[in-house]
Amino acid sequence: MFTLRHELAIYTAAGLGILALAAVSVDFRHGPFFKEDGVVEMTAALLFLAALVIGVHRRLFRTWMGLAFCALALLACLSEISFGARFLDFTMPAMAGGGELDGAQDLVMLAYRAAAGEGFLLLAAGLAVILSVLVLILAWRSGHLAQVVAWFNADDGRSTLAIGLAVIGLAVILDVMEAVRFAEETLELFGAALFVTAALRLDR
Repeated sequence: MFTLRHELAIYTAAGLGILALAAVSVDFRHGPFFKEDGVVEMTAALLFLAALVIGVHRRLFRTWMGLAFCALALLACLSEISFGARFLDFTMPAMAGGGELDGAQDLVMLAYRAAAGEGFLLLAAGLAVILSVLVLILAWRSGHLAQVVAWFNADDGRSTLAIGLAVIGLAVILDVMEAVRFAEETLELFGAALFVTAALRLDR
């Protein structure tokens, strides 16, 4: 039986393989795989949809954790297909600085552009890092950090979902920086696969 460690190793190896192939092959990087509505993006959308279907079938929505998971899977799927804008031939709202507001990650991009435009991006980033470190120290000193770790370890699905969200968060950072599109799309695909695993593993 495959454990979570085995699944993570397989996903990581597959993701690194795709990244390596894209890095060395211009044709692969700029072909049908990583373009808008390309193979990788559509596969990720289908995997997020599969995670949602599995979650609903397993009635995960009966718990707050499962409900949040189903909502996130739906939002991620819709974000991957731009809420159907290109398929149904309608236009999403334009964003300040260029692009369209057609995904949840675009809200982060808007905040990033606003902070950069006002000149306090580094200050905001520094405060966020300091705040995160302080929260971690307080959680560790109070014993809450151990409780959180125990809560995650009590259910493999929770750990899988947390890792999936971290991977998607990294993809959002790359998207906001508007760099290395093929890496961003690969990370989203990785995150989608983790969502399917979480849908199968979450405790009902």
